[in-house]
Amino acid sequence: MKKNTYEKEIKTDVSDLNDTENSNNEVEQVSESETNIPAEEQKKFRRKRKLNKRAIKKRAYSTIFTVLIIASIVVVNVIVTLISDRIDASADLTGNSVYTLDPKTEDFLKNTLDKDVTVTVLNTEQDFVLDRNFKQVSEILRRMSLVGEHISIDYVNIDRDPNYISRFKDESPDTNYLVVECAQTGRHKLISPSDYFGLTTEEAAYYYYYYGYVAEYLTEQEVISAMLYVTNDSPVRVAFTEGFGETDSAALQNLLAKNGYEVEDVNLLTADVIDPAIDILVVHAPRIDLNNEQLSKIEAFLDNSGKFGKNVFYFGAVTQPQTPNIDSFLADWGLSVGYSDIGQSNDLYMITSITRFAHLVQIQDTDFTASTYGSGLYTIGADMRPVEFTSGTTADTEALVKTFEGAFLYPFDFEGEFDINSAESGIFNVAAVSEKKSDSGASSRVFVFGSDQLSSSYLLSFNNGNNGDLFVNMFNFISGKEEGITITPKAAANVYFEMDAKTANTFAVTLCIVLPVAVIGLGIAVYVRRRHR
Repeated sequence: MKKNTYEKEIKTDVSDLNDTENSNNEVEQVSESETNIPAEEQKKFRRKRKLNKRAIKKRAYSTIFTVLIIASIVVVNVIVTLISDRIDASADLTGNSVYTLDPKTEDFLKNTLDKDVTVTVLNTEQDFVLDRNFKQVSEILRRMSLVGEHISIDYVNIDRDPNYISRFKDESPDTNYLVVECAQTGRHKLISPSDYFGLTTEEAAYYYYYYGYVAEYLTEQEVISAMLYVTNDSPVRVAFTEGFGETDSAALQNLLAKNGYEVEDVNLLTADVIDPAIDILVVHAPRIDLNNEQLSKIEAFLDNSGKFGKNVFYFGAVTQPQTPNIDSFLADWGLSVGYSDIGQSNDLYMITSITRFAHLVQIQDTDFTASTYGSGLYTIGADMRPVEFTSGTTADTEALVKTFEGAFLYPFDFEGEFDINSAESGIFNVAAVSEKKSDSGASSRVFVFGSDQLSSSYLLSFNNGNNGDLFVNMFNFISGKEEGITITPKAAANVYFEMDAKTANTFAVTLCIVLPVAVIGLGIAVYVRRRHR
């Protein structure tokens, strides 16, 4: 009877314990019936009840801690997502930094671009980035939007929204085109994949079509060029003469177009006058001498009905025959181009040991050369004729580019064996400017360059060279524009992670055996420890 009473009292106490554990204000008590339980059994019972309370607390703390951890992960993920939309936290691990903005691009977007520009990709973002080549374009655009507060990126599926391209009546944009537009000016410009992949040559297009190989990425150049164009309220017009056997000026025209200039052609044979709305005229090494009628059109352009404010760029070349009419025109402005080729006897200034007629030259400190003077970059010339000053003119003349010491002249009409030591040597002008002013103080200028190679595609894109900067800064200064931007293309070479067989085996063993075994062992250790606590 006593035993049954004892078991009944124990069950009653356990039931009371469960009820007590559900209360936050539990107070331990010993019931009257407990007085009949032996002291040793009471002690054991109380210890068990205390352990149960501790286990409940641990489970509660564990649950709270788990909830807090999950909530923290969610909050951190939200914060990281918000930050990533505003700050570029990614790293470019490619050897040639194809996903990194050029410092000049960042400076332009931060300090120069002052109008809102929208770049629209004619594709869905998901489809656009499937190809690694287009992925580079997407990443560059994304980083641009993070750097510049005035640029926004959008994606439009023209298959689902055909009305978008209906406003481009005289153009035919297609999938993967970029549309750069500025609402403030109402101007826009289309950029095709051929443009931003540099597929303008037949060879580049061939390799891309058959192998998916892109030679270089021109995304930055093309987009910045388009921005300069669409944000320009009153673009400067630059006309290149044609019809007189002019040498190739495509590289210079392309450079100016990328910096927001309106580039066009003018034929002095058919045009009665040069359009007075044109700001700058370029005569690029004609191999046919202009006659007095054509030169008088240039004089009238420079005079601008007495208002002046016009500029002419003239380029000479070693391939030109004698041009007495052009020489007479230049003499009126106090300039002439010598009939000889400038060589360099000092090996320090030579570009290659193959020829002495391609060498470094030095920019002079003038308003026209701007920041290219003292930039630390190389200015390179090839096949240059000396530009000399003549007397008997009221124009003000100034040297823009000169050779270094050790230069010599090789006359075009020289016959026999040439001796450098007996040649005329020294420092010679490679480029100069002549300026005349009207009564009101407005200026018209004639710039003369002794070589068309100074603006060749090779020298304009030469690594560590500043020929492009030189011309852009000159044109910008006389046009009253901000300094321009010239960006070097990024080579689209594949990036490989190369390792030898030993290193590859080490990685394989570590990743496939060591790490899995370590993780499993750690899990077993934790389980056993908790099991025996």
